[in-house]
Amino acid sequence: MRSFVLAVGLGCASILASGACSSSSSSAPAASTDAGADADEEAATAIDDTPYCKNGQPTASYPTAAPSITLLGTLPNLSFDSYDADGSPKKVTLADYFEPCAAQSRLLVLRVTAGWCGTCRWHAAHTGEITSLDIGSRLELLDLLVAGDENLPPTATDLTTWKTRTDVPEPVASDPAFEWGPLTENPFPLPLYVLVDTRTMVVRNYLNNPDPEKLALRLHQEIDGLDHVKEPVASPPTTFDGLFTRDQWDELHDMAMPGAPPADPTNAHADDPAAAALGEQLFSDTSLSPTNTVACATCHDPSKSYADGKPQAVGVATGDRNSPSILLASYSPWQFWDGRADSQWMQATGPFENPKEFNSSRLFVAHAISDRYGASYAAIFGALPDMSNTTQFPASGKPGDASWDGMAAADQAAVTTIYANVAKSIQAFERTLRVEPNALDAYIGGNLAALTPDQKTGLEAFFVNGCVQCHWGPRLTDDAFHATRFPTGRQDHVADRGRIDGIPLVMANEFNETGASSDSKIDTHGLASLAAAPSTLGSFKTPTLRGVADTAPYGHGGTLASLQDVAKNYGTGGVALTDSSATGTLEPWLPKFDQINQQELPAFLSILTAPKAP
Repeated sequence: MRSFVLAVGLGCASILASGACSSSSSSAPAASTDAGADADEEAATAIDDTPYCKNGQPTASYPTAAPSITLLGTLPNLSFDSYDADGSPKKVTLADYFEPCAAQSRLLVLRVTAGWCGTCRWHAAHTGEITSLDIGSRLELLDLLVAGDENLPPTATDLTTWKTRTDVPEPVASDPAFEWGPLTENPFPLPLYVLVDTRTMVVRNYLNNPDPEKLALRLHQEIDGLDHVKEPVASPPTTFDGLFTRDQWDELHDMAMPGAPPADPTNAHADDPAAAALGEQLFSDTSLSPTNTVACATCHDPSKSYADGKPQAVGVATGDRNSPSILLASYSPWQFWDGRADSQWMQATGPFENPKEFNSSRLFVAHAISDRYGASYAAIFGALPDMSNTTQFPASGKPGDASWDGMAAADQAAVTTIYANVAKSIQAFERTLRVEPNALDAYIGGNLAALTPDQKTGLEAFFVNGCVQCHWGPRLTDDAFHATRFPTGRQDHVADRGRIDGIPLVMANEFNETGASSDSKIDTHGLASLAAAPSTLGSFKTPTLRGVADTAPYGHGGTLASLQDVAKNYGTGGVALTDSSATGTLEPWLPKFDQINQQELPAFLSILTAPKAP
């Protein structure tokens, strides 16, 4: 039985036998024996006598190995969690693949991957290309998953989901510890392929995110090296538009314009035109704030691509994070930089009662709706209660305020329903927002002249440097959370903790998808088992890159003024570990890249506009 290990890929490896290293598709130096007189003598040696086999019998249950994983070193007998078909937990160990007395050596192909990783998904969907090679019988495939779709430690559900993404379903195990870092000092993109001789469990080679031709060539070279025969010579690679490999060309075409946003069953009026019309009015209405100065449009200005152009949001006071554009927010499963809302309408409930944004309250909002939008509201959601008795319904208040806490429970519930419906109307409006195509879409559509040579070079750097791991698909985002060590925007200058704080907030919030205000109450986000793993410290949601050219400044703190600054921050691995303006551990699959690439990337990023469609 074959299995394919999916493990997370590192950075730029060493020189490939057939060419120089590149950070998106590289391998370690060839470990195979070159053809020649010595190889012919080795081939004449009895094959059944190997370092761990004598007279056809194993001499060890597993080879002795150093604790650290190194190229040309013996792998330690690692153990990984997996599950049987019936869901029963089981362990997968490397000893399961050790075959010291096999008539021929085979390659154990460990493919390290992650659920959020776009390049990994391409490789998973093309697993059959490996198993169908003429050396397929000489390969053992094992999949190892280092993280799930949201970059949390993989669960049984993540493993099951990953199997559905492979065109040749194979067993998969989890590797949340990511055992493969010692293979190289430099980080590089996923997926990582580790090639192991099953008769000795020696790491013969590794490749990171190889294009399909390079992977097939290396697998043939390693098998021929094990057999002591002349290895195949590399042919010039097949490219599209003279620059892009087949996997890159496929991934590029997967970036085509998004269609309609996914349905949101938590809001029964999410696609109700009447609710959207009301929501459009509420979106720009400053009378929902006690100071009559703040509206949703204050931080999400239609004239500024629904962002605000400021480092940090400014409502009644200056906030701690940058205002992202909401043009494509309807597609995202999590809202806010830290994901502390699981729906777009839940997000809309937050700013009203935030002391730095509206500094308002649900009672104040409910009175405003009753005074100015009663008929429109009633036509959509039903009649409002009589809000005129301010003893029964005080002018302002929210949970924790004395005015609120003194109300009858039924009256609190009625006001909370109005408050949630206001947010659902705003979501209905935001779901109507669409964007127009840009130059990238024209290029994807077949107009190869739509991009300049510099822009194509920047796009090539985008692939080569692993940006497409996280920025993939129609919106160029994985919707996951990553620690990239961007500087804080907090007014107290303390490092922003991000997702590790966002998870308990969304779980405790009364407006989440399982709460009383939800129209479905179905836990599609896994809130019941969601946990803030240590790896979520300092991690933030991957922003969409559609519209990035129009929404400076950048980062969750809004501290990077230009796309050039963004490229530099990524290229140098974020702010230093000694810098207190950021927290969290930089992920090992986020590669650094040189100053040339830092200069090339902005030419591509500058075409990623997202003008609002009429």
